[in-house]
Formats: sequence, C-alpha cells, structure tokens
Amino acid sequence: MPGEEMMAEMEVMEVSPDRLMDLADKADMAEDDAMPEVKGDFSLNRINKLVDSLNRVNKVFRAPAYPKFDKAPEVFPPEFIKNIQMVESAVFSSGLEDEYGFSIRDISDDEDLKMLAGKMDAMASDKSFKSFLNKPLGMGEFQAEADVPVVKTMATQEAIQSQPRAEGGDAELDLFMSRMA
Repeated sequence: MPGEEMMAEMEVMEVSPDRLMDLADKADMAEDDAMPEVKGDFSLNRINKLVDSLNRVNKVFRAPAYPKFDKAPEVFPPEFIKNIQMVESAVFSSGLEDEYGFSIRDISDDEDLKMLAGKMDAMASDKSFKSFLNKPLGMGEFQAEADVPVVKTMATQEAIQSQPRAEGGDAELDLFMSRMA
C-alpha cells in the first residue's frame, strides 16, 4: 500500500501552525492533568518558609528563585509543583532518598510543609547532593524534565582560559570574550 504511506507523509508535511498550536495545547493539558493536585489547610507563613527552602535548593540547581506567595493558595500552582518535582526526582536519582526522600502527593498540612522545608534545607547544604548535581548528567537533566529554566552563571576560570584571546592583548576584548562563555 505505497499510496497510503505517501498520503500519510503528505498529511504530516502539511501540518499548519494552527494545528501545531492545537497539538501543543493538548500536550499541555495532558501534562496538567497528570500533575498531582496539592491542596490542604496551609498557612501563608509555612508556605513561604517552604519557598525559602526551595530557593536554597534552586541555587544548587542554578534555577531561578521561586517568588513568595502573597496569600495561601487553595491549590498549589503547577509551576510550584514542577519545581518541587524537579527536586524530588533529583533526590531519588542521587540515591539519597533514605535521607531526603519525599512525595509531593503526601503533602496535606503545615507539618508536612515543615518537614519538607527541613529536608530541602539539609539537601541544599549536603555535599553529596551537590556533588551529584555537579556531575555532567546532574542538574540539566532534572531541569529539562521539570521544565525549569537554567540561570546563566559566570564562566568558570577554565572556560575563561580556554576562550580565544584577542591578538595584540586587547584586554577589553578578552574580558568580553570571557563573559560570552
């Protein structure tokens, strides 16, 4: 049936931007449906303490800080859950689930938030966790998985030294090139 295959290929080639947007919207809706719904009787103070702890871990991931809440949400926003899931995934992949393991699905009250914030504070300063994330397949893998952006940081000294130098020793151009890394 070569004719059917060719027709299927032509249909694929003729995908319009509107059709692509429709498919992207459906994929987003499917992802949101699969996301756990975290709700409970949470105090604003306890939620923002969790945000502070999450932001300490985000620094280790080189991810942007999550903003504090103005009021306690009835249901946690998807971006907040994605950020926490990124950390959850990293904990299990690092083999440190005995010390820091948690499930976002189990969060239901302020005590759970307090426990999670404590674990995040501890993992943010844990050398083994940091070491795991500094491996080549550490951070980026979890940030891509959780759809969390990476914050660009200053280049390491090695990267700066490996940059091509301007001929004639133009210090300004050298500085510019080092910041491009």
